[in-house]
Amino acid sequence: MADDELERMLAEIEAAQPVNIIEGYRTIDVEFEFGDGVHSIESDGKTHTVIAESNKSKIDPYSGCIASYNVEKTYICSLTGMIPNQEHLITISDDSGIITQFKATSLTEDIIPEGKGTSGVLFAIGSIIISLIALLSYGAWSDKRKGRHSARGSHLYIAPALLALAVLTFYPVFYGFWLSLTDASQTHLGDEAFIGLANFWTVFSSDGFLRVTIFTLVWTITNVIAHISIGLFLAILLNDKKIRGRVAYRTIMLLPWAIPSYISVLIWRGIFQPDGLLNDLLGTDLNLLADPTGAQIVVILVNIWLGVPFMMMSLSGALQSIPRDMFEAAEVDGVSRWDQFKFLTMPNLKSALVPLSLLGFIWTFNMFNVIYLMTAGGPNLGYGPGSTDILITYVYDVAFIEGQYGIAAAWSVVIFAMLLAFSWYYMKRTNATEAV
Repeated sequence: MADDELERMLAEIEAAQPVNIIEGYRTIDVEFEFGDGVHSIESDGKTHTVIAESNKSKIDPYSGCIASYNVEKTYICSLTGMIPNQEHLITISDDSGIITQFKATSLTEDIIPEGKGTSGVLFAIGSIIISLIALLSYGAWSDKRKGRHSARGSHLYIAPALLALAVLTFYPVFYGFWLSLTDASQTHLGDEAFIGLANFWTVFSSDGFLRVTIFTLVWTITNVIAHISIGLFLAILLNDKKIRGRVAYRTIMLLPWAIPSYISVLIWRGIFQPDGLLNDLLGTDLNLLADPTGAQIVVILVNIWLGVPFMMMSLSGALQSIPRDMFEAAEVDGVSRWDQFKFLTMPNLKSALVPLSLLGFIWTFNMFNVIYLMTAGGPNLGYGPGSTDILITYVYDVAFIEGQYGIAAAWSVVIFAMLLAFSWYYMKRTNATEAV
């Protein structure tokens, strides 16, 4: 039964079509009388093709000699892989010895495909730049007409930043939106066709969409809560003037943020390896990075360790800007530490906490390097995203491993829509802009 099943599977395999060679392009034609036994074709003393009598009338798709035709005992084929304008010594032999030997050259030069050109890119960038120039010119004219002399030159000052954003940000974003509506892939990038919303249907109907989205939310919310809570606790602790050496403590705690993150992540990865420091200290044989749940816990803990120092330093600056008179008056009135934190510290920290938490959510949602350097999204589950993949790392795999640029662009648009919706809702609920 197993043999029958294997034969059935082999019969259903789609074989590649025979290669249509370009005459003379890295090829040399050979012709010889085919006798009995095994025939060998050598190029410059190295075996190029071996042809047995049993398959002399059949084109071998894995052979370096592509047969043109076989008339009676005359075998004609084209040797591939020859170097243009270089003389090659071709030797054909069988079991009895050398049949023929000659020198030949492949004369056709390498064929370089014509480039797609950059006219489309330049046109798009030029259109954006001209639109910005027109917008800034209209703004300057409007200010002048309304007598806003204090705004004179303001549009000229912001023009370089806007032009840089147009080239480096606006154009890639718009191009990404366009790619999400096409069938762009590695095989035909540049001549992609418009397919509408088909890529988005592929995204939402994929088996791993819900799984990778849930872990992305768990990863983001857990990290942001830990960053803010631990960072705020350390900031309040080190803001107490009774503690000596506060500057030294702040400097030490800032090191995880000061060290390049990829170095820190690779060190942590080495610690959690089966032969790493963790197992040496515990005397165990754990391989947490190979376990789906263990790997998820590890990447979250590593990112918490990396992100706490930034929150601590940012909130320390905000705490120092709060007038101390309020806390001294509260202590005189007998207000407890908890009530001081609840009614004095937190309201005055809102202007810092709101934008920090929003930025922390966006940064963590798109945190690529920690996941990719620690686990590369693994352990793999056999299909779809890995157990530690978040949306941004899975998009990388879809684009640069699977080569599906259109689908990857659709994933990116979905991520952008998620962050845009959250940011709008968060700012509306917290009055973020008013708080700042």
